[in-house]
Amino acid sequence: MLRGIAIGRLVADPQLREIKKNGLTYKVCEFRIACQQRKDDVDFIKITAWRGMGDFIFKHCVKGQKVAILGRLKIPPYDKEKGRSYEPYIVCSEFEFADSKKKEAKAAPPHEEPGPDDENLYKTLSEDDLVNSDKEEKQC
Repeated sequence: MLRGIAIGRLVADPQLREIKKNGLTYKVCEFRIACQQRKDDVDFIKITAWRGMGDFIFKHCVKGQKVAILGRLKIPPYDKEKGRSYEPYIVCSEFEFADSKKKEAKAAPPHEEPGPDDENLYKTLSEDDLVNSDKEEKQC
């Protein structure tokens, strides 16, 4: 099993999508964080969070906020027929706010592992299956 740990700042507000499959609706939140490696070296890591964890991140995080992510590292296979490669990403299983600026009480995010079918569900989706959710105003 590959595990990924990343600490960085959100590059943009998280995006929440709903996936409809077999009459069920699943929520998935996707965002990128910028991780400072050295003085001028920055890596941009894609993060995916499912269900309650994704909903929490979508509601409570904004661009520029520092977060710590722990989860499964996924490396999709190279698609030789279409000639495209896919970037690695982290499927979030644990999340923390990493900013030390605010001293207000923090709500604890739900701790959950993605379900066993989540991985297969995500692989079989097309863009037609994804529906953008209306984004509510966020306050942090």
